[in-house]
Amino acid sequence: MRPVTRFQVLDRRQVIGGLTAAAGVAACDGAEDAPLVPSSVDPIAPITSNEDFYVTSCCGTPAVDGAAWSLTVRTATATLASIDLAGLMALEGREREHTLECIGANPYNQAISNAVWTGLPLTEVFAALGVEVPATTIELVMYCADGYSTSLPIGDLDEPIWLVWLMNGEPLPPDHGFPARMLVPGRYGMKNPKWILDLELTDLHHTGFWEQYGWSYEAVYQPNTLVRHPDRTVSVVAGPVVVQGTAFAGRDAVVRVEVSVDGGPWVEAALDYAPGPDVWALWRFDWLAELGTHVLQARCVTASGAQSGLDPEGTDPMSGYDGSMEVEVQVV
Repeated sequence: MRPVTRFQVLDRRQVIGGLTAAAGVAACDGAEDAPLVPSSVDPIAPITSNEDFYVTSCCGTPAVDGAAWSLTVRTATATLASIDLAGLMALEGREREHTLECIGANPYNQAISNAVWTGLPLTEVFAALGVEVPATTIELVMYCADGYSTSLPIGDLDEPIWLVWLMNGEPLPPDHGFPARMLVPGRYGMKNPKWILDLELTDLHHTGFWEQYGWSYEAVYQPNTLVRHPDRTVSVVAGPVVVQGTAFAGRDAVVRVEVSVDGGPWVEAALDYAPGPDVWALWRFDWLAELGTHVLQARCVTASGAQSGLDPEGTDPMSGYDGSMEVEVQVV
């Protein structure tokens, strides 16, 4: 993906590593004839269904034959181990709830979802295969069936990185990485690749698919807050309105969300779901909406005291959205 400026999105075939939400759309102001929507909608589901989970991929969805698939672990000079799907499924996997967010997510492309995955820390898979990481290793390079590659500092093994093969209790759907994919705590979706074929333990730096276009090598999650309802393209009826959205900062759990109306004081929102690190926070704010045009902004605060930035557009789109989303709402 070529570099983009604030909220520019490329065509629908341009996608941002590891996962494929249809690209976002250009910013648009609420039209005067915007459709009316209910003042409240169903709460955001804490666990996203496989069908609704966002999708981002570099090169489309490859057709992977599970019966012929295997995962190889190697160095530049030697194969250390391999495992096929039957061997992987024979391992006693554990469940892990984990949110993924695309590094290209922003207010116009809310590519963030949450699922319960089944797999194991990669260190445990290595132990089962008898793999020892060479002392000279500095990176883990991950190669995938769609031609994608990216790398991680070898220290991320201790976070730990997970290898997973079930999503919400089912085999990974083709769009989400069947037969196996990575979950990498603290790093955007581009560092959580799908359709894993080959893991290389290397003493050299690797420049991955998106990194070569200027996307962040570290791809560390930034605190960010998004508004799901009401949307800027609709109008709401005056009276009680339920404002809701998501907040996320990776390993740094979100502990508070605040909302400002028309530049006024920040008022704490209710956290309907905030189980801790690596999982999104879902928030709700009860607003008594008066006739006219109003601007709402939401920000989050994390366990470490970090906040999503007050610039609603974020600061550096190549490193992930770090803003506090603002939405203009027409109240009729």
